[in-house]
Amino acid sequence: MELTKGIDLRNDSLDLGREDLASVYRPQREWIEGRGMLIVVAHFFSGIGAGAWLWSTLYDFDPGRWLAFACVVGLSGIAHLAFLGRWDRFWRMMRRPHQSWISRGFWSIGVFALAAMMGAVPAIAASAAGPALALVSLVAACAILAYEGFVYTASRAIPFWRTRLLPVLYIAYGLRGGAALLLIAAALGVHGFDVATLEAIKLWVILSTAVLILLYLVAGNRAGGAARKSVGELVAGRISRAFYGGTLVVGIAIPIALAWMRETSGSLGPWLLAAIGVSSLIGDFYVKYCIVKAGVYTPLVGARGVGNRDPMPG
Repeated sequence: MELTKGIDLRNDSLDLGREDLASVYRPQREWIEGRGMLIVVAHFFSGIGAGAWLWSTLYDFDPGRWLAFACVVGLSGIAHLAFLGRWDRFWRMMRRPHQSWISRGFWSIGVFALAAMMGAVPAIAASAAGPALALVSLVAACAILAYEGFVYTASRAIPFWRTRLLPVLYIAYGLRGGAALLLIAAALGVHGFDVATLEAIKLWVILSTAVLILLYLVAGNRAGGAARKSVGELVAGRISRAFYGGTLVVGIAIPIALAWMRETSGSLGPWLLAAIGVSSLIGDFYVKYCIVKAGVYTPLVGARGVGNRDPMPG
């Protein structure tokens, strides 16, 4: 029975591979299907964790730092390692920070974890090394935010990812995800920072990410070829439901509407604050999922008569 199931899975995989090769624009599957989904999960948690660390440092909010550490080192670290699958690959990856953005990401997470753990020791925090460790953790958190977008821009075979806007978009979503995490903590009764100020900043960041998404789609559409095909998959293709429902409605429209409700009716209290945070986090995940899912390769030379250039889709 298991042998038959294994044969069926291999046949399905072969059929899918033939279908992709027969297509002008082949969808990338390595970083979104099966175990590949783990890299999206890893980037989601490391982004919101790094963002939460920056906000928590700004407000000197210790519970937020613990949440951030758990997201970056615990949840994201486990997802990264599970994505690689084999420990020997992990160590090989660590040896190439001069060549690989994935390697730089691992180093950033490792340095962040070490600096954060050492800085959490009261005796060390009170010593002369305390401020230096705090600075190192901040720099490492910024590097974590930055590396995620650059991982994708380094993929030259997928034009939709090759834009300077992508790292900016990932940084912005990391910051808004971190703010959302702290708002949820505040809704659960964990206080220690100015909620009203952070909520106002978060609303501004949400509006900014909406503008960045629009600019990103416009840039992809203008680029033509495979990039335009990716935009088409988002706005009217196989990923449109996830894009409209998860990224735009849940991730942008609902947080803005809930923020307006909270502003006009203060009696709705903590549950509304939590809803803003949760809906924003859902949107943070979906925007990364959709961008990765929408990636398609530059056409192969000779595919359906295609030459060496990436054609404009008909």
